[in-house]
Amino acid sequence: MAELKVLGEIDEKALKDEFGDLQTAEVIVTEERIKHIRERHPQDVELFELYGQGTVAEPDLIIKDMKNEGTVFMVKYLPASNINVVVRLALETEDEGLKNSVMTFYRIRAKNLVKLLKKNKVIYRKEII
Repeated sequence: MAELKVLGEIDEKALKDEFGDLQTAEVIVTEERIKHIRERHPQDVELFELYGQGTVAEPDLIIKDMKNEGTVFMVKYLPASNINVVVRLALETEDEGLKNSVMTFYRIRAKNLVKLLKKNKVIYRKEII
């Protein structure tokens, strides 16, 4: 079995209307996915360590991935950049025992975030007072 680490918990209420019930609020990241992030996005590993958990727990945006079923982009705005955690959700309708899991993590430029927003559906936007 793949070695995994609990990254945190997501707010299931923000996802329920779009996806129905989830099997769990827990989000995990496997060693294989951490290795992927190190290899494919080496400049972002430190950001993942610093902000991955906070992005999952308190994202500024949650965007439904219209190409991949049960997948969301969880975006956090940072002063110098934006970061994106791609999470595959464990839906109640799927095989029992699955966990919400991190697929990848990377910085996303404002220009690419605009494209992402145009092609997909925003299901949560943090209210800024």
